[in-house]
Amino acid sequence: MKRLLNINILLIATICATSCLKKDLPGVTNSSANNISDFNLIYKYQDTVTDNAGTPNENTRILVRTVQLNKTVSISNDSVYVTPGFPAGFPFSQKSKVTLTNIWGYANIPDAAIVEPVSGAPKLGTPGDFSTPVSYDVIAANGDKKRWVISIAPLPLVNQWEGVYLQTDTLWHSSNGEQVAPSDYQQALLTVDANTLKATGAFWYFNNTGITYLIKINPDNSVTITADPGAVVTIQQDPMKPSVYDPVNKRFDLYYFYNSGGNPANWRKFHTIFTLQQ
Repeated sequence: MKRLLNINILLIATICATSCLKKDLPGVTNSSANNISDFNLIYKYQDTVTDNAGTPNENTRILVRTVQLNKTVSISNDSVYVTPGFPAGFPFSQKSKVTLTNIWGYANIPDAAIVEPVSGAPKLGTPGDFSTPVSYDVIAANGDKKRWVISIAPLPLVNQWEGVYLQTDTLWHSSNGEQVAPSDYQQALLTVDANTLKATGAFWYFNNTGITYLIKINPDNSVTITADPGAVVTIQQDPMKPSVYDPVNKRFDLYYFYNSGGNPANWRKFHTIFTLQQ
């Protein structure tokens, strides 16, 4: 495992340090280009994979996964501003482990140019601390030098409840009666703030991503359900049945409703149990 990780580090560091090794190198040796055109962040983690589980040929492997974070980049004069995000499918179990104090950085620079860290900035192609602005000199092929400042915005907030949940769901529909979610239905609950998640109501039935609501976990593990301002309906908490969170089993037990078109005669009532899977 250690050897594999070291090989990856060496390979990436070599790529970053030799960006000028192109077939047309002689044609750019007098270039004055010393800009940074892009900046990326890479996260690496160990993943355990089991092959042929439950058979005599069962085998466990430890792999190094490499994920490039999403980002938006703004470049102004000698400064590069990066706002990172998590790509679709990023493992929920890893989100809280990602930190700007130990992440891989890569800069796009011109062919035949080289980049050098300034004042203790991390060496590109190795894990380093990008939690505060860092500086790099980009030296063109003809020797012209320009100093750049890289500023990385904080990572998206991930609260302790975010994750993928098994959804046991019963919907009572004013026109169509009782409906029950498929037994293996799952939903990702996403962070809104430090103690609030965003969920979608009965997507398995309505197939509508706009039926969303907010789940606030209170200090006593009671739960407050409120309308999502961006939703197409106004979901409300059932005042007669308390919604709660069970921290031992990592399970939400929720009661809520909405009236379609705002008409109380067209009610939709829900009992949703979310059980954390990952």
